[in-house]
Amino acid sequence: MLEDYPKKMVTKGGLSVVLRPVVREDEEALRTMLSQIPEEERWFLRENLTDPERLHQWIENLNYEHVLPMVAVKEEDGEIIANLRLYRSSSGCTAHVAHVRIMVVPAYRSQKVGSLILTDAAKLATELGVEKLIAEFVSGVENMAMKAADRLDFHHEAVLKDYVLDPQGGCRDLIIMVKNLSREWHDF
Repeated sequence: MLEDYPKKMVTKGGLSVVLRPVVREDEEALRTMLSQIPEEERWFLRENLTDPERLHQWIENLNYEHVLPMVAVKEEDGEIIANLRLYRSSSGCTAHVAHVRIMVVPAYRSQKVGSLILTDAAKLATELGVEKLIAEFVSGVENMAMKAADRLDFHHEAVLKDYVLDPQGGCRDLIIMVKNLSREWHDF
């Protein structure tokens, strides 16, 4: 499943990165990466991995069969600049579906790191037998990420109105986007 990793990639801006699965030794580097995500964005994370104890528990219990966490690491110095998690179901009725979550350090968003690792995740998901890749975005917070997903042929599947609370107690929409995966790679 992961025989192609670590995988070297170069962004459109010329930044050389290595994409690979998360390992237990990444705990401190992940903590550093997460600390660079703005507080207003961290509020909307499904898991509060900025809490050192929660991050430690999460990394100690890595299970690639259920959640496949990947990191993009700058080749020059080993700094983690992005994190991707591919959530897969073991249930027969939804075994063909996976959810993807991505976080990119703001300083590297203009380098298209998120698009690069999302494209790779779609290819990996296809190899794992996934037929639908689902991404969720908070309206007004992740608009740039939604545009990137749109360019990668994700389509808007649903809007859950006023589904997410912001730090001030206001409501925001949750946008659900889906990419139908093909066994053929002519669409990439």
